[in-house]
Amino acid sequence: MALLGNTVKVEQLRVSRVPFDITKTFSPGDMLKWDSTNHQATPVVAGDAASTAAAVTFIGIALGKQPIASLNQDLPFGQCNVLAKGMVEFTVDDNATYYPGDLVTIGAGPQLVRKTGASAANVIGVVAPENHFDASAGAPSGISAVANVTKLWIYLKPQFTNLTSW
Repeated sequence: MALLGNTVKVEQLRVSRVPFDITKTFSPGDMLKWDSTNHQATPVVAGDAASTAAAVTFIGIALGKQPIASLNQDLPFGQCNVLAKGMVEFTVDDNATYYPGDLVTIGAGPQLVRKTGASAANVIGVVAPENHFDASAGAPSGISAVANVTKLWIYLKPQFTNLTSW
């Protein structure tokens, strides 16, 4: 009888009650970065694309939204939950070929990532092997992405860990 290999499990880390800038709008799944001056989270914007300055302050993905329409108001307390580690499905905004383990950085929007321009300095995640890679020829073939259409599973790799290192 063959022995089973190591059991692989995707761990998720959620940080609760993260203060955020109540003047900003964000949706579930939007990337958030940390504003060290005001000690609060703020959403990633299109101008942060491939930015090292934004990537080093990336804290994760918003699990809530601001404002909450059903309340017909902004959240009165300015706190939300953030997924700091785990696997998230993102849309890519470039036409690159993606392979397992490729680095990705912030794309031109709060829910977009890209391989183009990604480096160790501006990485926010890694292409997960759980994507549908064809391995019929031995090594996996890449996924040729179509900008703003192709969705890929990305394992989050925030560089800013002050919120999760307590």
